[in-house]
Amino acid sequence: MDPKLKSSIEKILQNNPNVPFDELNKKIQIAIDEYNNTAVNDFQGLSPQQMSDLVYKDWGENIISINPQKLDGSDVPFIQQIRYFINLVNDAKEIKLTKAGYLPPSIVKDIYSQRFISDMMIELGTTKLTKETDVDNIVIMKIICIKVGLIKKQHNKISLTHNAIKKMSSNDFFNKIFEIAFKKFNWAYFDPFDDEPIGQFGNNYTLYLLHKYGDKWKKDDSYADLYFKAFPEFKLNDDGYRSLEIIYIVRTFRNILRLFGFIEYENKKIEKGNIRTTDLFRKYIKINQT
Repeated sequence: MDPKLKSSIEKILQNNPNVPFDELNKKIQIAIDEYNNTAVNDFQGLSPQQMSDLVYKDWGENIISINPQKLDGSDVPFIQQIRYFINLVNDAKEIKLTKAGYLPPSIVKDIYSQRFISDMMIELGTTKLTKETDVDNIVIMKIICIKVGLIKKQHNKISLTHNAIKKMSSNDFFNKIFEIAFKKFNWAYFDPFDDEPIGQFGNNYTLYLLHKYGDKWKKDDSYADLYFKAFPEFKLNDDGYRSLEIIYIVRTFRNILRLFGFIEYENKKIEKGNIRTTDLFRKYIKINQT
């Protein structure tokens, strides 16, 4: 229990020793309601109730609306890449995977050459593009295409599902892809860190922070600081707070939100840098605050 709320309840109990239980319970409930609906500094202006809704309720049931204009996502890099990939599979009828179960290098190079989404390690020359696992965004793309039911894998070959083209043309295609990437794909998939849901837990709060501060350049680690102030439980078992920052930054900004073109980096190197939101973010993410 929050110390402030605990203190309020203790005062009520101390100041009302002879009050009937029902009346005492009403006073306590009023204190709880007041606490739940009062802005908290560590939540950047949100109340505990709003934060709880962000963490545990669906979009539309909290202050966030996704794609309120019902756009088809044709201007979103990750959607463009998925559609290009699905058309490749459709033209080929089926694609034989490598012995290890990956896309053939020729397909990977073809997709990457379209430059829908760049890979920082490849662009810096740290990684040479030779196979699927060299490009995280292509790995994510394949996983999500399977999860959303666009492709199926049989006998080490992939082909389209019977309704793949229909799904890709539906009005809610962007929403489905974003929901899977944001909520159902395991953000810890690529990193060597502990499999704690850092970044993915409370990820709606990051959207709120980007809405609040993202129109100007801001250090990516400052968003990490705000995130861990709101969710300090992640720091309890950590032996180095700086490493938690890196986990949050890589998973949230570099692995996920950059796919959708929602952020841009001022520093395109491996080191931490400044980020800001794009027009795409403001088109597809809406914060409804009273």
